Amino acid sequence: MNSFGRIFRVTIFGESHGPSVGLIIDGCPAGMTLTAADFVTDIERRKGGTQKGTTPRKEDDIPIFLSGIFNDTTTGAPLTIIFHNNNTRSGDYEKQRNIPRPGHADFVANKKFGGFEDYRGGGHFSGRLTVCLVAAGVVAKKVLDLTYLTDLTPNPSPRERGTEPERFGYFTNSVEEWKNVSQFAKNNRHHPTKAEETLWQALRNRQVAGCKFRRQHPIKGFIPDFVCLDKKIVVEIDGDYHNDEEQKNYDAARTILLNHHEFKLLRFTNEEVLNNTTDVVRKIEEQLLKTKDTTKHHSPLLWRGVGGEVEAAIKVTATILEIAGEKNLEAGLQKAIDAKDSVGGIVECRVSNLPIGLGEPFFDSVESVISHAVFAIPAIKGIEFGAGFSAAKMFGAEHNDALEDVSGRTETNHAGGVVGGITNGNDLVFRIVVKPTSSTPKQQESLNWETGEKEIFSIKGRHDLCIALRVPPVLEAVTAMAIVDLMMLEGRVERVVV
Repeated sequence: MNSFGRIFRVTIFGESHGPSVGLIIDGCPAGMTLTAADFVTDIERRKGGTQKGTTPRKEDDIPIFLSGIFNDTTTGAPLTIIFHNNNTRSGDYEKQRNIPRPGHADFVANKKFGGFEDYRGGGHFSGRLTVCLVAAGVVAKKVLDLTYLTDLTPNPSPRERGTEPERFGYFTNSVEEWKNVSQFAKNNRHHPTKAEETLWQALRNRQVAGCKFRRQHPIKGFIPDFVCLDKKIVVEIDGDYHNDEEQKNYDAARTILLNHHEFKLLRFTNEEVLNNTTDVVRKIEEQLLKTKDTTKHHSPLLWRGVGGEVEAAIKVTATILEIAGEKNLEAGLQKAIDAKDSVGGIVECRVSNLPIGLGEPFFDSVESVISHAVFAIPAIKGIEFGAGFSAAKMFGAEHNDALEDVSGRTETNHAGGVVGGITNGNDLVFRIVVKPTSSTPKQQESLNWETGEKEIFSIKGRHDLCIALRVPPVLEAVTAMAIVDLMMLEGRVERVVV
């Protein structure tokens, strides 16, 4: 009904013109930092009123956490988030109550719920609820992001790795060592010194040079205070005990290891951080700005996989391919403006670096799970994977994707990254059809169910000329939701973030 997923389970609720809309996520891993700032980018991408062709209705859409968050960290309990509805004009819908709008759910909702449905702005069927999907996607993307670590060493062959799985990004060759170190790191995060907490508040959420820092991130047998993996910069805060000779030797050994792996180390004392935080942050920013992003020149982000396997970080990206049949999006939108009507579009989603083996035949194939989530987005009328419907015009030898190596990489990708309902290691590629907005400025004819007569009317209110413009962040969100749930079913996402 209003829920999706088996382990990472998302439920959405609310109506377009009710007091709020919201979502509940059950199965969200504990220990993950989550604040309102994490939601800004994708929610802004979804908003109307910010781009040509979208509804002028604008909501602040500030997430309000009701449960599952404590000290800006997920607790493992159901995560409940709401968004208030403040900018509503319900009077626009009172006048046309007796005339169900063509293309909308007015008629079927009335029949299904016996006339008790909230009809204002489409009620529970409204595109307004896609803000809930986007919010779920923000959490899902963060789960994927925090489940991945940066590999800072070449990927050795199985013989070089030995019998124990190597934990890339942590430089540990022993599973037991990794467990011990990561638990110690978790304890450190929960009990920071005053200086550590002060600096973390300045570094978190990409506040400095747009760079992401992790705190208490284990590397081999030690735990730096802060690390930016993209720039390979470590920041350490030294207390008085660092003046001890034994500790100095230990610090020197850590510095040698960091330098060996091309890390830049910045050290500050507690006093420097507490008494002149601004100057400390400025020095860190200067180093970040003059250091190239190393992720393009080193091994990719890797997940802590089962049995020591490693895969590159999952990225979910949606792009508008065409509007009103035009690849030039401005030209397609202009068609709607000139015709004083609405238009549809096609949006493509690409998921890169998926591990092999996600999905279960027959009814829980990757295509089935993703399609289930995708059709929760209002206005979606079609989906195709890989070559899609054009495969009907191809010969089998042409459509088959030939394997290039044992990694599963193929010469072509007509299958769209899925064979037998299971991911094959290539990019997952699919496209969706977004219908023209049903609420069009054009005069239309519909039945007045009180009089039994057809009437000419025009829809009032604030609506999108092209819904496809706002679909990419929503499509990314439902796809990320599906991927996280599939990953959890495979045991590839831990229930506690360390």
